[in-house]
Amino acid sequence: MATKIEIPNRVVDVLEKPLEKTVVELIAIGLYRDGKITLRQAADLVSVDAEEMQKVLGKHDTYINYGLEELDEDIAYAKSGE
Repeated sequence: MATKIEIPNRVVDVLEKPLEKTVVELIAIGLYRDGKITLRQAADLVSVDAEEMQKVLGKHDTYINYGLEELDEDIAYAKSGE
């Protein structure tokens, strides 16, 4: 699904990253903050690894919610050898 929105140029002009990347990053951060997705899912949305996603979250004053689901996910990922 694709959605189009209009963003004023004055907003786009102050962004440090391309608009699309910024929007996806902010959506991932919001979903993570709300507990809708895990850290790894947020990282996948933003196309970075989990370590880099932690840095992204930190820049937005969002702290890591590391619960049992994340632990299970990390264990499964480690066992997969990816």
